[in-house]
Amino acid sequence: MSESVDESNPHIRVVFLEGGKGGVGKTEVALCLVPWYRHQGIEPVLLDFDVENTNKSGLQNFCSEAEKIDVHREGALDEFFEACDLTGVEVVLADLGAGAGKATFDWFREAFDDAQDLNLDFTAVAVTTNEAGAVQSVLKWADEIQDRARYLVVLNEYREWDCAFEYWHDEAQVVAFRAAFDPVVITMGARIAEFQSELRNQCVTLEDVIERRVDDPFFKKTKNLIRAKRYQRQMFRAFDDASGILLP
Repeated sequence: MSESVDESNPHIRVVFLEGGKGGVGKTEVALCLVPWYRHQGIEPVLLDFDVENTNKSGLQNFCSEAEKIDVHREGALDEFFEACDLTGVEVVLADLGAGAGKATFDWFREAFDDAQDLNLDFTAVAVTTNEAGAVQSVLKWADEIQDRARYLVVLNEYREWDCAFEYWHDEAQVVAFRAAFDPVVITMGARIAEFQSELRNQCVTLEDVIERRVDDPFFKKTKNLIRAKRYQRQMFRAFDDASGILLP
């Protein structure tokens, strides 16, 4: 970032979930970040760049207040900066579309260049499972973004309890990435498949279940309420460890 920053401008943290490989759990991480920020007393502005989503996994499907932005459309940058310009904004949380590729990279580079004289700090959240393609997607994004952002890497166990993440730890390119950019690395624990499927099918969040906003027998069961609290507690602790690059 440029050192000649206008101190009269409010400091804003822009946290974005990287696109790339779909099905790694990036929207789920975003949905855990939203209540975590609110527990910090911060109301994040939510942006959903996943305009091609049709399978109930986009951020707006779970959070109606999230604004849809199409990186392919002229004026997308203006919409982004308008969101940053809202009174009292401290954090902008953006969920980027999977597979958007070059258009997303071009958009980010332009957004970064336009933000050089503003108090905007970018944090890229990269989510990967223990699968070679998912790890390579993280490395691809880092190759494009370079040092324009700080990195939070979320190792998603998916359904592999106590996963060793061999593809992450044994890949030489990952060693180089960590040496170059010093990412914060956290783990998202595995979840019961039935529970996670019901969250997705009903478009509800862990917070919805915990706050008993879901009128459904499945989520009213004590075991599922306990699961929701346990999953959220684990993620909140991980985000606490990464607060240095998540908070304004």
